[in-house]
Amino acid sequence: MELKARETLEQSAQLIRLLAGSRADRYVSEFLLQPIERLLDEKQLTIHDLREVFSDAYDCLRTIFGHYAFSRRGKDRQELAEIAVEALDRTCSPDDFEKYLSEPDASVLWAHFEQVCEERKRKPTPQLNLGVVAGLCELAQEIFRIDNVGSIAGWVLKGILQTDRIEPQFLRIVDIRGVGPKIASTLLRDVVYIHGVEQQIDRLDRIYIQPIDKWIRALAQYTVPEPNSDQMADWILAGKLTKYARLAGVSSIRFNFGATYFGIKEIRLAEHLDEGVARLLRG
Repeated sequence: MELKARETLEQSAQLIRLLAGSRADRYVSEFLLQPIERLLDEKQLTIHDLREVFSDAYDCLRTIFGHYAFSRRGKDRQELAEIAVEALDRTCSPDDFEKYLSEPDASVLWAHFEQVCEERKRKPTPQLNLGVVAGLCELAQEIFRIDNVGSIAGWVLKGILQTDRIEPQFLRIVDIRGVGPKIASTLLRDVVYIHGVEQQIDRLDRIYIQPIDKWIRALAQYTVPEPNSDQMADWILAGKLTKYARLAGVSSIRFNFGATYFGIKEIRLAEHLDEGVARLLRG
């Protein structure tokens, strides 16, 4: 029994290492850099370039609207992201963004969101979208009152560097109506990866940079050698994955990237998962 358990743990570590390798690099290229390149109309962005993007308050909020805020909205996500970005562009320019961050709320931004919706002949649906659009902007305004910069990513990074914690930032972001834990964790994961500060985060808080999607949950039966691992609550599974990634000697973020890439690009259909994992482990 002990030998079988050891073999299972070794197979889990092997799979985690495989997923955290070149597939993680391809995820970064295809699912992080390229979409933000299109959003910002830039070419061949690097991770260093993204640090600059996220440190700028205007570019940071624009990227959050365009890449993260509506990513869980199914078929509407692209149009909603475009509307939010257009609304921000109409509200202010990068040059006068500091002035807008000094405003008490995001009512002007929401008015422009409604205007763009009207032009596109779609309902603004404030019960779903007002919290996201105004709430994220008002978070930037809140941060600006503290640091005179207003970058949401910069605020996250500063919190990590000062305290080794990320839970307060996670809780503040999910407090925004319409921004769920998966969006918050995805944003925090990417900020942490871009700035290379994963190892500085307290181990207890690393669950907040491990978003659980359908593929990471499906792979849990292979990567977490414990009973009913694919049935665990998201936060428990996130903790287990950070543990087993650490035991395998790899970044839990890179594992997260690679597992999602493997599912979306290589498996595609859940019924092919067993065969795909077996093929991957055979090399």
